[in-house]
Amino acid sequence: MMSIEALHTEVERYRTEAGELAEEYSRAHAEISGDPGLTTEGKRERLAPLHAQVTEQMSALRAREKTAVKAEKEKLERRVFGLSVSASSDPAKVVSFRDAQARVRELEDSDDAEQLYQSALRSGDNILATAVLEKALVRGWSSIKEDFLSRNTTTRDDLDDLTALARYSDNGLAITAQYMPPSLNLPFAAGFPNTQMHKHAAPKSVPSLGDVMAQRLGLA
Repeated sequence: MMSIEALHTEVERYRTEAGELAEEYSRAHAEISGDPGLTTEGKRERLAPLHAQVTEQMSALRAREKTAVKAEKEKLERRVFGLSVSASSDPAKVVSFRDAQARVRELEDSDDAEQLYQSALRSGDNILATAVLEKALVRGWSSIKEDFLSRNTTTRDDLDDLTALARYSDNGLAITAQYMPPSLNLPFAAGFPNTQMHKHAAPKSVPSLGDVMAQRLGLA
């Protein structure tokens, strides 16, 4: 089972590999472009497939990061808000879960939510209490959240990890830049301007694990 620390290490590995691929292409580009034994057309014929290859490889790394983050997020959400593996095979528990979701879906007022939550506690209905918690987190009903988390420290830890995970998806532009392939920058024949001189920006490093875990938002 992956932890948030293991996920961070995996993502860092993907981003480092993407940066190395960009650097390798830049070195190959400089070597091929400076080869006096190649014509301009010959250089273009060698660079184009190399660029296509590095673009495909970096895209695959980006896809692997997204898959890893999504899988960890879904695992945590199931653990916090869903049914355990054993409970999900119990028809009565499944019906109870669906009923709780339907009842909570109608909640619009924090007082009504508090009443339903307290009723769930009195009856020992953790499925319903958890469903109310999920709605409370969305609506910002902090009293329910804090009471539930005071009773369930493991849930607090999992919610903290979900908050940390959001850092991998909230800043989409910055993440995309990590996997942006270098410019093709094909050589041009004499007399034609080269309009593809943009250089690939060095990939940003993943924030340290300490920073990620220290800056969890709203659930500490």
